[in-house]
Amino acid sequence: MRLIIDTYHMGEWNMSCDMAISNYVHSKHKEPTIRIYGWTIPTLSLGKHQKLKNIDLEYLKEAGIDLVRRPTGGRAVLHNKEITYSFCCSENYPKLPSNVVKSYMKISEGLTKALNFLGVECDVEKIKKENLSKDICYDTPSIYEITVGGKKLIGSAQYRNGKTVLQHGSIPQIFDYDNYVNCFKINNKEKMIEHLKKNVIDVFSLKNKFIEFEELAYAFKIGFKEVFEEDIIIEGFSNTELKMTKEILESRK
Repeated sequence: MRLIIDTYHMGEWNMSCDMAISNYVHSKHKEPTIRIYGWTIPTLSLGKHQKLKNIDLEYLKEAGIDLVRRPTGGRAVLHNKEITYSFCCSENYPKLPSNVVKSYMKISEGLTKALNFLGVECDVEKIKKENLSKDICYDTPSIYEITVGGKKLIGSAQYRNGKTVLQHGSIPQIFDYDNYVNCFKINNKEKMIEHLKKNVIDVFSLKNKFIEFEELAYAFKIGFKEVFEEDIIIEGFSNTELKMTKEILESRK
């Protein structure tokens, strides 16, 4: 299994890159790939089919928040002061269950083992809870997502096209409650902020410090090796992946 330690990019580049890796892994019959990356500026990502009508575009503009659409489903996430991971493999990869929920669970096991190594005692959510909002991802943990004491830590989403599996998720270092809620056209924003504060946790609250990319990568090597029983090799992008990223980026404009 390959692990890429990336850096900070704009939202469109990040989404194009994840798609490029996913396509490359399938077309070149390459090993599953994990990527760790960040965001150059605060960016609100929308699920593939999420509507814009409840997004406050004027606030995004005023606050300098970028907007991007993910290839995966789910609800909106504000990427700011976080580390994002992606996991890409062919759909016929024998060590990932073909069942969608079971595949989420297995990837979540790798994430859990990695965070446990870093001293974060977390669990995989096993109970489906009712969402308060159809737009705000972090209002409640979904089944299979990572929680600490019942509070949501990692929000993830998955994409399948019959050939590849792409899953990516947000690991907030410091959760930006105010900006997140202000991105939406909703009533009683103060109530939603208080709800999130009771139901969300971030890395800084747990460890009183940030996790560095390299630190998380080392933990991923341990966690995913244990769960998938694969050697994890740190590598860079191939020239083909960089070319594909640029091509997908152009097609998204």
